[in-house]
Amino acid sequence: MPYVIRKVRNQPCYKVYNKTTKKIYAKCTTRERAEGQVRLLRGIENNRKFAKQVRERRLTMKARK
Repeated sequence: MPYVIRKVRNQPCYKVYNKTTKKIYAKCTTRERAEGQVRLLRGIENNRKFAKQVRERRLTMKARK
């Protein structure tokens, strides 16, 4: 999916969203963090092994709480 980084008007931050569905993933973040978010989203979408690792890591983090 086409993830886009856009500058937020009148603020020193950026938003990350999906161009086709218009779903917003980050509302006001730095440019570096926005680029990292896009890399993460693309990695989850395109790499099954990485996506599985992310899901498992999230489950173990929930179990620790």
